[in-house]
Parts: sequence; C-alpha cells; structure tokens
Amino acid sequence: MPIDRLRRAAAAALFARAAAPGRLGRATAAALLSLALAWPAAGDNAALDDGDRAAIARAEAYLNSVTTLQARFVQLDSSGEAATGRLQVKRPGRMRFEYDPPTPILLVSRGTELVYYDRDLKTATRLDWEDTPAWFLLADRVSLTPGGPYRVVDVHRPPGLLVFTAVDADAPEDGRIAVSFADRLGKLKLTGWVAVDALGQPTRVTLFNVAANQPVDDRAFVFNEPVSGLEQQDP
Repeated sequence: MPIDRLRRAAAAALFARAAAPGRLGRATAAALLSLALAWPAAGDNAALDDGDRAAIARAEAYLNSVTTLQARFVQLDSSGEAATGRLQVKRPGRMRFEYDPPTPILLVSRGTELVYYDRDLKTATRLDWEDTPAWFLLADRVSLTPGGPYRVVDVHRPPGLLVFTAVDADAPEDGRIAVSFADRLGKLKLTGWVAVDALGQPTRVTLFNVAANQPVDDRAFVFNEPVSGLEQQDP
C-alpha cells in the first residue's frame, strides 16, 4: 500500500470528527472501511426500544468499568488493504495508538490533547481528544443517557454481538461512530469501532488480544519525538 494512502488511513482512524472540510485534509480524502456486519442505516430519529436502552446501559457500564486497555489492532481500508498496530489506554485521557511499519504514524494523548505525529515528515498536529471519535475510550466517565454529550441513534443486537451508533448531541453532522462488543455469557468485551467522518467516509478498527484493567506504564503516553512542524487544530 502506498505510504500516502497509509497516512490518510491512519489519520482517519481517530480523526473522523476532526476531518470535517477545512480541518484535516489527509483524512477527508480517505475512502475507508466498512463494518464486517451490515452497517446500521439509522437516522438520528431512530426509535430505541426497551431492549435497546438496556443494551446501551450495559455498554455504558462496561466502558466505565475499564480503567486501562491494551490491544493489537487491524485497520482495513475499502479495498481490503490492512494496517496493524498497538493500542494502549489509561483513563481518563491517556492513549497511545501506534502503527506498525511501514505506516509512519503515531497518535498519543497525554490527558487533554491528542497528538497526531508523522515520523517521516516529523510533523505534529494537536487537537482536543473530545473532538475525535476516541471519546468513548478516554472520557473520565462515558454517558450515553438522553441529555448527555453523545446521543445513541442506533443499536444493533445480533447473536453474540452488540453495536451502538452514537453522534455528538450538539453536532450530529460532524460524523458518527459505531462501537462494537462481543456479547457472550452476559459479558461484554470491546472488539472495535467504525468511525464515519463528516463526508461519510468510514474507517474500521478491529481489536484483538484485548487486555483490560492491567497495569500500563505511564511512559507510553509521553510524546518526545523530534518535531519540525506543529499545527493546532481548532475544536
């Protein structure tokens, strides 16, 4: 896969909301990824039944029970090309999303800012992680209840799986994210997400070898790469 295409795919993985026109140009050009199951064609006014609301409460409780997360990931583009890497999370606000070579991209959040770094170009872009689809991994407490900052617009509950699709309650046009969980023996386990940006471009990330609530070294979230250029993205 060409390096420029890998860069665009990496940018889209966690920048879907930030990739609105005029913000992060690399991501807006990416045509990425579809869900392994049928993408829920839900409108913002999709009706949720009691079973959906119970599923949302379970997902919320699971996410709030996770203090740390470590996993390998696979990111697939629309043609089936793959990029791989490692995810480390320590809530609230800390994350390292690092791609394996040849993808030269590192994303690090140290508490408030998310840094997108290109190792080849030695350029960094900073933005608030709350302006990215990573909110459900990094928030101090995830709230999916009505009146909260994020609104669930669809729940998909095939056997052994739970997927909820959410939008920013104040700016649903900025994109959406479908978060998927394995649902076995009454227990949930995060398996990945699909972020769809403001242009309708989807990016799929699948997790494996997931380990939750295990020690994570704080040094993983230190950004000390050489930087030749720095850009600040407005929220």
